[in-house]
Amino acid sequence: MGMSTTRISLDELRDSLTELPTIPETLTRILQLLEDPNSGARDLAEVIRADAPLASKILRLANSPLYQKHRTIKSVQECVSVLGYRTVRQVALCVAVISSLGKACEEHADVLDYRELWRHSVAVGAIAHDLSRRTGKGEPESVFLAGLLHDLGKFVLTVIQPRQYARVIGLRRENGGRLIDIEMHELGYDHSTVGETVAEAWNFPPELQAPIAGHHQTSPTEPVVALVAAADYLANNLAPVQSDLGYSNDLVDGDLLLECIGFTRAEADDLAGEFKAAINAASPLTHLD
Repeated sequence: MGMSTTRISLDELRDSLTELPTIPETLTRILQLLEDPNSGARDLAEVIRADAPLASKILRLANSPLYQKHRTIKSVQECVSVLGYRTVRQVALCVAVISSLGKACEEHADVLDYRELWRHSVAVGAIAHDLSRRTGKGEPESVFLAGLLHDLGKFVLTVIQPRQYARVIGLRRENGGRLIDIEMHELGYDHSTVGETVAEAWNFPPELQAPIAGHHQTSPTEPVVALVAAADYLANNLAPVQSDLGYSNDLVDGDLLLECIGFTRAEADDLAGEFKAAINAASPLTHLD
């Protein structure tokens, strides 16, 4: 199905999720912990320790300036104790998803520069985290992870429909316009809907599902959705992507997005340096290897 240029329905795409080579045992176990009210920090630490690459990424992030801790965190158990069970659980889920999807995207590097897309996702997460702390809207760690996963649907479309999605990206490059409009015309759905479908199928927490589904809303009213949408806009201004990923800030009402989180253009401009610092603080997470 992945190599077909035939248009498939959203239901067919949902069914095809089971064919994705992107649900490693670690992710399955993390999702099981999400559903188990009796699970705790020790259970999570055991799952992460069993996956050396994941443990390395978690520790790298925990020791980054993003969390601004005053001591070096040397073990997964300590990481859970210092950052909190909920934070580490969600970060582990996010890293497991993107790392495995990234590996699957390697076969289709000619369709989409997935590493650059992930770099953009980290920038969005970092700015969304900063905005959450400044505005008091949402829970900063959940908002950070929502930003990391907001473009989940682009990764999935690259894996499941590489030829069809290559055509979508090519049309956008040739003719301009909004990627989501071209996706709707060519596929019958956009990457936001695909991301929402995956998030639901994999039982992601609701606070992650909503921003994935709604980050292209023009005037979002749900606080976390608004934070991620505004962060997406700001990231494309402050850390522009180095390849064509389909986002054109000139086709977005940035002032309206900022207004939805209680910011003015002048306030956002004044904070540009601090947003860039937040992006740099989160940079350890950009390494998928």
